Amino acid sequence: MLGNILLGIVSFCTFISYFPQTVKLLKTKKSEDISIQSWILWVTSSFSYTLYAILVSKDGMLIFETCLELFFCLLILILAVKYRNNK
Repeated sequence: MLGNILLGIVSFCTFISYFPQTVKLLKTKKSEDISIQSWILWVTSSFSYTLYAILVSKDGMLIFETCLELFFCLLILILAVKYRNNK
């Protein structure tokens, strides 16, 4: 029970933490100040953690949280690359 509550807090914080960067990229359509290499590492890390959650833990809440994190990392990376090459 406590574990699910804590994981819910993590999921909420994950969403909140990536949301401002996503909105900024969509509004400004500029990504020169964003490190592509750093976001590639975040995507790799999130993907690995998602695979772990699916293959090892089988915990639905953990799978949801890791998928949410992977989605936002991928979205930010895609937008950063798109707007970097959109000159």
